[in-house]
Amino acid sequence: MELSKIVKNHQAFSERILTELDKVPFGSLQKVELELVILDAIIKSLEPIDSYSNLEKHFSHLQSLLKLTQTQLKNKILAAQLRYDRISEQDTEKYILKSIQKGEFSIDGSNIIIPIFNPLLNEKAKIYFETRGIISDTSFNKTILKINLNGFILFIFQLDWISNIQKNKIEKILNKEKSDGSIIVVSDDNKFSSDYSNFEALSAVGSNLLSIINQVINVMNQIF
Repeated sequence: MELSKIVKNHQAFSERILTELDKVPFGSLQKVELELVILDAIIKSLEPIDSYSNLEKHFSHLQSLLKLTQTQLKNKILAAQLRYDRISEQDTEKYILKSIQKGEFSIDGSNIIIPIFNPLLNEKAKIYFETRGIISDTSFNKTILKINLNGFILFIFQLDWISNIQKNKIEKILNKEKSDGSIIVVSDDNKFSSDYSNFEALSAVGSNLLSIINQVINVMNQIF
């Protein structure tokens, strides 16, 4: 391993390690802990801001120079991030919303696929959706978040910083798509309700899912 080929900012790298070493008596860090400190320092020397969030573009380079398998490196990154770069619920929301707004998603049948390379963020996102009763299917690929239109809308409506004006506009979009037959809502109530009582079995019909998502994104990008 040649650290000189990995570390982009040597000052940031050395300062990061010294900060952790200063917290404990010299020589008291176990080897596994020292490895995590060094890995964290390497990662944070690559990007000045959100180093873990931008790790995907450096991953192959790191894997090659550190001589680790993909799984080994992902596990070490997860361990380092859990120790030194904890992610809040709001961080998770912002990452998912940013990915959607930037169009960093794909459509698979009736599901929205959001790739989340960062192992900690990926796990946090799954937990985030599960605690809100939104099912994320990651059985085929552990590096993606897969939610249906129902889960997507529930996610948007539960964000604290989404205005009532935006919610009303999204509700109108859903009601129009329902009237046009682009979405199906299995319920005794014929009107979309913001309390989600009649929204549990909502699904998109064919390619209309992408159109609906783009309409919602357009509302999300508007400033009121």
